[in-house]
Amino acid sequence: MKKWLLSAVFAGVVAIGAACSNQSSMQGHDMSGMNMEKENTSAKTSKQQLPLATDTEVLSGNEIHLTAKEALLPINDQVKLPVYTYNGSVPGAQIRVKQGDKVKIVVKNELPEPTSIHWHGYPVPNSQDGVPGVTMDAIKPGETFTYEFTATVPGTYWYHSHQKSAEQVDKGLYGTLIVEPKNEEKVDRDYTLVLDEWMSDLNAGSHTDMNMSSMNHSHMGHGNSSDGQQMGMNMGHDMSMYDLFTINGKSGAAIEPLKVKQGEKVRLRLVNAGYMSHKLHLHGHEFQIVATDGQPLKNPQPIKDELLNIAPGERYDIEFIANHPGEWLLECHGNMKGADGMKVKIQYEGQANNTDKANAKENLPVVDITTYGKYETGPFTLDQKYDVEYTMDLGTAMGKNGMIFTINEKTYPDTAPIHVKTGDFVKVKIVNNSPMDVHPMHLHGHFFQVLSKNGKPVTGSPLIKDSLNVNPGEKYVVAFKADNPGNWMFHCHDLHHASAGMVTQVKYTDYKSDYTPDPNDTTNKGE
Repeated sequence: MKKWLLSAVFAGVVAIGAACSNQSSMQGHDMSGMNMEKENTSAKTSKQQLPLATDTEVLSGNEIHLTAKEALLPINDQVKLPVYTYNGSVPGAQIRVKQGDKVKIVVKNELPEPTSIHWHGYPVPNSQDGVPGVTMDAIKPGETFTYEFTATVPGTYWYHSHQKSAEQVDKGLYGTLIVEPKNEEKVDRDYTLVLDEWMSDLNAGSHTDMNMSSMNHSHMGHGNSSDGQQMGMNMGHDMSMYDLFTINGKSGAAIEPLKVKQGEKVRLRLVNAGYMSHKLHLHGHEFQIVATDGQPLKNPQPIKDELLNIAPGERYDIEFIANHPGEWLLECHGNMKGADGMKVKIQYEGQANNTDKANAKENLPVVDITTYGKYETGPFTLDQKYDVEYTMDLGTAMGKNGMIFTINEKTYPDTAPIHVKTGDFVKVKIVNNSPMDVHPMHLHGHFFQVLSKNGKPVTGSPLIKDSLNVNPGEKYVVAFKADNPGNWMFHCHDLHHASAGMVTQVKYTDYKSDYTPDPNDTTNKGE
């Protein structure tokens, strides 16, 4: 679905590449020379009026300007799709700041409908969280809104619309947020690869034709895995129509190769902005998973020929030493129709002989992140005393207008909130009782520690995350400290599941918001 390109000045250092999709890095692709003659005939009239999407730029500094606007995105040499963008590109501009920076981001809305920005994974003040109807009013067409926060926590994050997000994120309205540590270990190449899925035939089912009118929430994505396990109908929407998988908004041969030199240390920041989980295979090299959801892992061991499963909303940073000259693939494994397009070449400069071939159908082991890295005691333990305990029973049911997705048999806004006060230690048990549906659960404004999976304590590195993929039948126990007062969403990041009910809130009883939603304003659809 989505792809971003970085400007050429960052080609060697900060580039956005492709993960489970054919997409290249943020190195600044010149799309002007692409052969786009065989463009999709869908929505032809509106397409002809839209400007072509541009390369993804990198923005830094204390004041950053983003404009949400429409464009036409060339996915490959045959398909152009009408999209929503930040600053004319998909992915939108990469915001790159230093830890400790005070950041001001001025957002102008030039879309034909209201929008907002949520800073996914980032512990911003609640007033800056960007959820219309909960923390702010949606930004109406022609209006601007200024977000302000301090970049306190380093790592890989992303931002996206939280207004009718099942539709707007699906249209490409997202970008990445990179916060560099004060004392960062230097790497030679730093590429960001954003994964997504799109439909080539907009007549078969547009990105916005979900029947969600009965729900007053539009948010989240779907966590179907790219090996086809969780495929089928989702909210009455056939997910197999998502037949184009992308890396940084490009698919297949349109994805720009990632350039490396022998001996270099290479970091790949992998971000899943789509609805499906993607299993990625790095060919020809050992690699280490150095961070998940922006949080470092303790003593990550080298692994090779294992698949890294990246669920919607998750981020993984991996590093490898370029010690195997030639041309190698980072590719998505699975039998989904679009998987073949989600692979990017890693090319050694001056030594890019074709030494590799795709093996996306090969059955390889999947990394179990709960056993990866070196065990040590984290901030929380299973047997300590908690002030608040909550069980989150995730389910699927048939509602009056199609499938609904429930928390403790309720849909938002009727789900029971998690009531906390500042300083509380909170333990949440997450159980997926949906027979077929994967639920990647995301908590706003906080990080949580994963303590156990299916009754077994985590034996790897302390696992600190903000997004957790929960497969059917799985049970996790997570814990967090209530250290960021506000009203915070806790929802499935299969945004269609969220829009169909799988949302609750963490509500601080000692917090009073300065924001009061207008009961007569029907434009706020932030859940």
